[in-house]
Amino acid sequence: MSAVSSQLKIKHYDGFTGNFVDSQYLSTAFDTGSPHVFDDILVQVYMAQNRFKTMPLLGLTRGQGNTREIDIDVFRWFAQGAQEKFIRIVNNLEAGNATPGIGGSSFRIEVDEDFVGVPEVLLGVHNEYPLQILSGPEPGTIGYVYEVRIQDNDTSRFYPPEFLEVGSAFCKAWTTTPNEFNDEFGSMYTSSSYQLESQIGSFGQEFTVTDKALREHGRISIPVKDSKGNKMTTFIPEYEMKMYEELERSRNLAAIYGRKDNYIPPNAKYVKKSGPGLRQQLADGHTQVYSSQLSESFLKDYLMDIFFARNDEGNRDVVLFTGTQGSLAFHEAMADAANSFLTVDTNYIKDMGDRNLSFGAQFTHYKGPEGISVRVVKVPQYDNIAYCQRTHPDYPNMPLDSWRMTFVDFEKPSSTDMSSNVMYLEVKDSYSHGYVPGTVGPNGPIQGGMTVKKIAGYERWVQASGGIVVLDTSKTGELIYDVQ
Repeated sequence: MSAVSSQLKIKHYDGFTGNFVDSQYLSTAFDTGSPHVFDDILVQVYMAQNRFKTMPLLGLTRGQGNTREIDIDVFRWFAQGAQEKFIRIVNNLEAGNATPGIGGSSFRIEVDEDFVGVPEVLLGVHNEYPLQILSGPEPGTIGYVYEVRIQDNDTSRFYPPEFLEVGSAFCKAWTTTPNEFNDEFGSMYTSSSYQLESQIGSFGQEFTVTDKALREHGRISIPVKDSKGNKMTTFIPEYEMKMYEELERSRNLAAIYGRKDNYIPPNAKYVKKSGPGLRQQLADGHTQVYSSQLSESFLKDYLMDIFFARNDEGNRDVVLFTGTQGSLAFHEAMADAANSFLTVDTNYIKDMGDRNLSFGAQFTHYKGPEGISVRVVKVPQYDNIAYCQRTHPDYPNMPLDSWRMTFVDFEKPSSTDMSSNVMYLEVKDSYSHGYVPGTVGPNGPIQGGMTVKKIAGYERWVQASGGIVVLDTSKTGELIYDVQ
């Protein structure tokens, strides 16, 4: 989040977390208990006009119609400009344990805050070790203790002990819920200062509103629009919208970083499934670690290794998912190769009128030999330090994933009836949403109608399934940047 000028800032509103909205909650965050709040104190910082604007992977699958409903769950987002909230290790409870989590065992972490819980999954410094919360929070020596396990069917893996040292940070990534008769839902949180925040796997979100909060929320004016352009000027409808956006964010992150896992909690009846994300599936493709400057010849040779001896020269159009640094590296490689062909002409210099000139352009498309075509698509998650905390030693604010290049072929496979090599799958009829009324509902007090519970409030919830499937991983690959 960009800095707020001290000349303009009248009051700092701390972010809030969780899934319970009452009048004190609103009063603390937005002074609803005060005599008057001017409408223009809160400014619009978030709009959900495009569901997939910051989720290109889902945009190129679900957004393009590359989605299929299935009958069983055999397969398994982050608001632009918002901030993630971290929890940090304050006491290393596994000191001396060289293999925490090995064999599918659980281990404990003690962190500084308690806003996460079951059924949420955490990403730490190394994002290939998602940690599923089994229980907690419980009071610790100086913080809050959670019992966690590595969300992975591969029981030979263990959590690197160096990433459990004091100060190591974790962020909430997605939820993992039972695939039947689910009663577990993840929470939401907002970032500080004016910003609202809220597998095939299963996902769920909820929040609860008290009667007094329902009566008072209209005093907060937040001029935002929903995805259909309808204006909303009260807090609770905006927070409801954030609940749906949080579900999409969870599904997107699991589609990238998720690991295949089947886990039955103790004394539970149903399995929690998480599906393999794009990274785990592409590990079977053409992966290569690079640390030197990218060149056009290096890129051409790498892509030819993928497509060599294939008969479908007409189907070699791939999408390159990458971060800002990867996009710049691609541009510099193309500019170096094209240097001898470029002239001082309208390709780089444009007349802006009034004796003003504009110079420059950026390469975002490469047409190589043998029908190879590469189109660059930037993925905001690759630039997000919350999801990749390993940074470049020379650029401590830039995650290594910003240089990572993921090559995905979306063409229709010739051997199946699927519409795309990469698709988003959902279990049929698994998406549902609604509310559980107490003595009040979203429209106000229940007067003579049916209620579900005698409590002055109501619950709002949404759940869904979903996951990415790559049918032919031999047509994909990753250039993984690392510094040795």
